[in-house]
Amino acid sequence: MRIIVIGAGPIGGIVGGRLKRRGNDVTLVDVDTDHVQAIRERGLRVDVPDGSFNVSVPVVLPGGIKGKFDIGIIAVRSNYTRKALSSVAPHLSEAAILVSLQNGMNPPLIEEVVGPDRTVGAVVRMRSIRPAPGHVRTAKRGRLFIGHLHGKTTAQLKTVHSLLDAVIPTEITDNILGTLWSKLTYSCLGMFGSLSGESLKSVCESEVNRRLCIDFFGEMTRVGTAAGVRFEPLAEYHPMDFYPSRSYEARRLAFDEMVRTSESDDREEAHYQIEPGGKTHVDYTVGHVVREGNKVGVPTPLCLALARMVHEIEEGKRPLDLRNYAELGRE
Repeated sequence: MRIIVIGAGPIGGIVGGRLKRRGNDVTLVDVDTDHVQAIRERGLRVDVPDGSFNVSVPVVLPGGIKGKFDIGIIAVRSNYTRKALSSVAPHLSEAAILVSLQNGMNPPLIEEVVGPDRTVGAVVRMRSIRPAPGHVRTAKRGRLFIGHLHGKTTAQLKTVHSLLDAVIPTEITDNILGTLWSKLTYSCLGMFGSLSGESLKSVCESEVNRRLCIDFFGEMTRVGTAAGVRFEPLAEYHPMDFYPSRSYEARRLAFDEMVRTSESDDREEAHYQIEPGGKTHVDYTVGHVVREGNKVGVPTPLCLALARMVHEIEEGKRPLDLRNYAELGRE
């Protein structure tokens, strides 16, 4: 069984490296020439809590993919999903399975390529970074939740579970959509907390900003619920604790508990930080909530304004500044 991992960064590199170390036939693909060259010259260095290792693994740029593969793992940012799919599609075997190890709502795009039974969505709970070319690191062993959007357990899903559970604890869920939406709120929270370059804990020391964030949560849960989503609890919080029908006092207590138990910098991955001149996946996280809100008739003024501000920061038209929250609160 040949496995191709599109995106050899913090997630794809760690999972792909672990799979290769167990003897699987793995090929990595990445667009970063320095990263690809470092892996070719020195192997992939993987720092994990259960023992760091270095593994020699084939790695190519997207244009260098050759042959057919039985399992494809997509581990790129959501704004690059379509490009990743176009690169890998010609190299899939007739019954190939595609797995999305991404933030955002990517399984519907993948279903367009291979259909629902061969599309596996996943929620990744693993804090990981790429410190340097050829080097990926995580402080936690991590956990995966996988499933089909239709909720059934198929032979394809069992195959993916057997493969991934051997290298990272993996659980099958019949509600991957709800789990993806819950993780989506976490990704959006990272965007909210990054408008100033400060941690969410620092941002929400202000009562005004705390209430703003609680209202932001409310928009997301209203949209998801209206779209028929059944939210699943995360380790950090249950999204439905912030549903607007609950009293503000109850929502604030839930929020304060979340902040109290969070780490000092609660952004799960480095790309939650917004860098002027960089490109985030805001259109596929916060933007997804806006699009779904339009479909179900739920207003999303805070999400819409946040997405606009992030784009302005990306374009260098807006600084990272706590004053951004005052403007957001006027929406």
